[in-house]
Amino acid sequence: MSKIKNVVLWTAAIFFLFIAWSDYVKGQLTLSRLEGRVLEKSYSELAVDRGTNFVSVPRYTIRLSSGQAVTVSSPDFHSIKQGDHVLFIKQNGSISLYKRESR
Repeated sequence: MSKIKNVVLWTAAIFFLFIAWSDYVKGQLTLSRLEGRVLEKSYSELAVDRGTNFVSVPRYTIRLSSGQAVTVSSPDFHSIKQGDHVLFIKQNGSISLYKRESR
């Protein structure tokens, strides 16, 4: 009886691991495209409460011709000029510059 019980438990464990792993892989492979011409570049600083003190965090935002406002990293912000056609890839909350074409 314990041999059958052991096989059933191992089969259930492998099945649930497979389900969890396939959902993780599906989440890792999900990409979103953000594409358009850069209409506006804006820089702002946010005050963030870190316990007993406040820290200012820079925020680089680019408004695209598709109507989307994208928060990007500092190197991406400085490499893009207003009027450039850009393609961003969004994966798991992080946004990366994939392609940039100047006028």
